[in-house]
Amino acid sequence: VIVMIDASSLDADDKALEELRATLPAEANPLVVFNKVDLPGARVPRGGIGLSALTGQGMDVLKNRLKALLGVSGPLETGFTARRRHLVALGQARDHLAEGRRQLQSMQAGELLAEELRQCQRALSEITGEFTADDLLGEIFGSFCIGK
Repeated sequence: VIVMIDASSLDADDKALEELRATLPAEANPLVVFNKVDLPGARVPRGGIGLSALTGQGMDVLKNRLKALLGVSGPLETGFTARRRHLVALGQARDHLAEGRRQLQSMQAGELLAEELRQCQRALSEITGEFTADDLLGEIFGSFCIGK
């Protein structure tokens, strides 16, 4: 949970901050970010991250803290490559779903829909690796009867 608070509006005893934390579940362990540190009177209580969305001050600190929380160390080039690959796979999955829908609606071709769903699953398994084609077909055909 990331909580962003206007650093220029804090009261001296941080009572509002404590009340806000009390509304969150105990397991939330919020990352508290104080924005507008560039304004007069702004302050950042201990443990918080101060930043200015206007000037960019503190953004590196926030990024580094988020990386640490996610267990990422070093540059994120490999993350970008994986993310790009995931986006391509998601695009392929979307295209296969659209084609399957078109096949079913225009030609009522359930067998062509099944093939498009198999191709969609294949694209998604590049990301997840969780399902095989047999698993997907079992789920699809287990819920309705196909003509004899």
